[in-house]
Amino acid sequence: MKRLAEAMVITLMLFLCVAAPATRSAMASGQTAADAAASTLVVAVVKIPIPAGVTRAQVVAGMVKTIPEYEKLPGLVRKYYALSDDGKYGGVYLFENRKAAEDHFNDEWRANIVKTRGAPAEVTYFDVPIVIEGPSAQKPQARLLQ
Repeated sequence: MKRLAEAMVITLMLFLCVAAPATRSAMASGQTAADAAASTLVVAVVKIPIPAGVTRAQVVAGMVKTIPEYEKLPGLVRKYYALSDDGKYGGVYLFENRKAAEDHFNDEWRANIVKTRGAPAEVTYFDVPIVIEGPSAQKPQARLLQ
């Protein structure tokens, strides 16, 4: 579990290094704190247990099939597909705001995960108050990184 947490933190930090600085621009534009909070980028970290008997290759193949869906998802800035060493898969998502994230990870989505995967997903939200770009930042495109 500690290894998964460390991997997710590293993924989250790498993820944030390539995101747009929406919060900074919102504050610079004279928005109120409430307006800025409503437009603050949000990261969602999702973890789902891999069903028994499902191989890593099958999980990756399933991920590939969902790329077109996520490329059209309203409010999604970026998604990283992820696999852990302890039998979980999921992703790190950057959304334009919390509403967009919650609209996607709604009760219907959660019920479908339980129905199709046999276990609930764990979804954790993080507000993104600061974004930087590291020296290695580049615009990722959908591709297998294996």
